[in-house]
Amino acid sequence: MEKFEIKYDNTDVEIETAFKLFQKKYMLRRNIIFTVVYLIAAAIGLDFMIANSSGIAGYILFVLGLGMAVSVWARPYIARKKLMKTLGELGGETYTAEFSESQIVIDTLLLPDEETETVAITSSGVVPVGEGAEVPSQQEIKHDKTKIELVSNTLDSMETEDMFLLFLNRSLIYIFPKRCLTDEQAGALRSYFDDKNI
Repeated sequence: MEKFEIKYDNTDVEIETAFKLFQKKYMLRRNIIFTVVYLIAAAIGLDFMIANSSGIAGYILFVLGLGMAVSVWARPYIARKKLMKTLGELGGETYTAEFSESQIVIDTLLLPDEETETVAITSSGVVPVGEGAEVPSQQEIKHDKTKIELVSNTLDSMETEDMFLLFLNRSLIYIFPKRCLTDEQAGALRSYFDDKNI
């Protein structure tokens, strides 16, 4: 298989859609099970309340069961909103992904027209360093590429109408929007995921 590379960026809508798909794929079944358990606890609490209206145990069990059932569905929503707020503050970035026989290498593309600043880490925090100043090597901030080895069985992929998604360890999502790909690149990516059983 020949190496191929794609260049892409992600919009807020794509990121939010991908996160919803991730939550549906990996959390929906668990959330349904927990909801049923918590609603059963709430029903038992309600039964206790009816049988003994002066007992506090029934009220506590009812409120806790109902509260936990609501919490199961609220937490993913809150996590998604926090993620979108954080990403909105960071601004957009452009990435490259290189697909080879044994790994996928993802890199943030630092565009030459972007203004960059050299910083040093000191006891006072991160401070800008003037042009021409020498920065000790232990204080340099390095930019590393993400390398995903294909020997792992923790990879999973999904294709939607608008994007390809790569899930890593049920905790990370990589989004490859089709709007950034030619038909040839989309076909190559689809074949790559099929060939690697991802």
